[in-house]
Amino acid sequence: MNKQMRTSVALTLIGLNAAWVITMFANYASHVENIESGTYVFGVPTAPGEIRASTFLFLAAIAVFAIVASIAHRLADQQQALAGEGNRAAHAAFRFASLAVIIGLVAGAIYAISTFLSSFQTYSPVPVTLVGRLVGVYLPIILATALVIYVLLQVTVFRKSAPSGKDESGKMTKEQRAMVLGYSLPIAATALAIILGLAFWDIQGQRLDNWVWVVIQAIVAAGLVFGTRAAVSAKAAKPVAVKPRVSGAGAAGAVTLNFVLSIVFGGVVTLMSFVLGGEAFGRLGTEPYKGIDGPWVFNQMLPSYAMIVLVTFGVYTTIVARHGEGKKAA
Repeated sequence: MNKQMRTSVALTLIGLNAAWVITMFANYASHVENIESGTYVFGVPTAPGEIRASTFLFLAAIAVFAIVASIAHRLADQQQALAGEGNRAAHAAFRFASLAVIIGLVAGAIYAISTFLSSFQTYSPVPVTLVGRLVGVYLPIILATALVIYVLLQVTVFRKSAPSGKDESGKMTKEQRAMVLGYSLPIAATALAIILGLAFWDIQGQRLDNWVWVVIQAIVAAGLVFGTRAAVSAKAAKPVAVKPRVSGAGAAGAVTLNFVLSIVFGGVVTLMSFVLGGEAFGRLGTEPYKGIDGPWVFNQMLPSYAMIVLVTFGVYTTIVARHGEGKKAA
């Protein structure tokens, strides 16, 4: 291995060590916060509330590792392009950096989901405030989403071995802009849906109506559909002659990402639809649904079926866009 290859490997490990140190600080902060959560002074709880130092320290650990891994990936990718794919040392460094990037992205996604789920609590010794909710819950989810999108674009669209992506005016080409949308739209739409769900959860007194779930899933479906169309348009565009294989691979990766997400979306939303439909009949005979009437059908049954409609439309549209446009381009 030459110096830059060794540097890419060392950078990844340095990022791992830095993330470990920050995580230990986060664990200590969480320990202190848990102790404080059971402490009262003159009958007033002294818990830290929703703005917790541990939340941002955990995010900082993930961000340091993911960003350093993306820098190592850029160095390794550059060396692999210079040395050629037959160079085993360059390929090993590149694969190691790629694995680190994947781990960082997964950690960022898990962090956002965990923050989202942990916010659905029915009791807290400290009153929930607007500032606490915005800074302690919404902001970490937004920052984690921005981190995932940034790192993902750095290792795909803006990687060293890819074409420069600039047109004669110095701006991104149409193909590269489409790739950016293809990768970022489904992630951004999911984050928006999560935040919207939390907002309605707070507004509606810590509960979510069935129609709110439909709106949330519709936003996710829209992100997948438009993300798939953008990725397919990038794949169908004429590749830059300098590195046609790399350019096509990046666009194909965006198409594959949207396709996998659409399958996951279809499975999760279908399951939710059947569960909500079963719960609708469980509410018959209770307040305010004494029997099968208009309000029960509109508030309970229609939202569950609307989710099946979303699955049908979303999965069909993404599959047709993925294969129909490619066939037309060919």
